[in-house]
Amino acid sequence: MKISFAIIIMAMTVACNAQAPKQAIVKADEIIKSLAAGKSVQIKNAVIEGDLDFGKAGNSFPINSADSETQVNANAYFEKCVFKGNVKAQNTRFNGNLIFLESEFQKEVELKNSSVFGTVNFSKSIFKGRAVFSNMVVWAKNSYFSEIKAENRFSLEATDFQGNLSIMNSEFAGPLSLQETFVLGNLQAANAKFNGSTDFDMLHVLKRAIFKYATFKNTPDFSGSKITKE
Repeated sequence: MKISFAIIIMAMTVACNAQAPKQAIVKADEIIKSLAAGKSVQIKNAVIEGDLDFGKAGNSFPINSADSETQVNANAYFEKCVFKGNVKAQNTRFNGNLIFLESEFQKEVELKNSSVFGTVNFSKSIFKGRAVFSNMVVWAKNSYFSEIKAENRFSLEATDFQGNLSIMNSEFAGPLSLQETFVLGNLQAANAKFNGSTDFDMLHVLKRAIFKYATFKNTPDFSGSKITKE
C-alpha cells in the first residue's frame, strides 16, 4: 500500500508540473523593432531579455536646437512578464497605451521627460530596482499604479496626470516621492502602505486626495501641497 501511494503522489506531481505554463523568452530589441515599425505589441507570460529602451522605438524629431523627441506610434501591452534588463525612455512621446500588468522589473525603470497620449497601467507589478517616472505628462482619464510593490525608490516627481491617479493597495518599501506632482482629477491612495520616507512636497491635486486606511511608517511631508485629504 505504501508503494502504491508513493506512485500516486509522484504521478500527481508530474501532472502538475506538466500543466505549469512556460514563459517564452523575448529579446527587447525585437520589441523595439516592432514598435519602430508602427506595430503594436501584446506579450504575455514572457521573459524579456536586454534593456527595453523606448527612445529607440520610433523616429526622432528635433524639438529645439539641443533636444529631440522620439515618437512611438503603437500600443505596448505586457502581462505577467519578467523584465531582466532596464526599462527606460527619455524625451519620448507615446501616442498609444503603455500597459504593464502583473509584471516584474528586476532592474531599473526610468521614464523621464516624456508624454503619454494613452492609458498608463502598471497594476499589480513588482519593482525590484529604482522606479522613476519624472517630468512626464500623461493625457489619460485614469492612470494606474494600483497594487504594486516597490522594493526600492519610487518617484512620480514633477509629473502631470491629466486625469485620475491611483496608487491604492500598493506597498512602498523604500522612499516615495510625489514632489511637485500634479493630478487634475482624484488621487486614490486608500489602503496604501508607505514603509519608507514619503515626500508630497508641493503636490497639487485638483479634486480629492483619498488616503483612507493608508499607513505611514514615517511622518509624511505635505509642505506646500494643495490637496483635499479624506
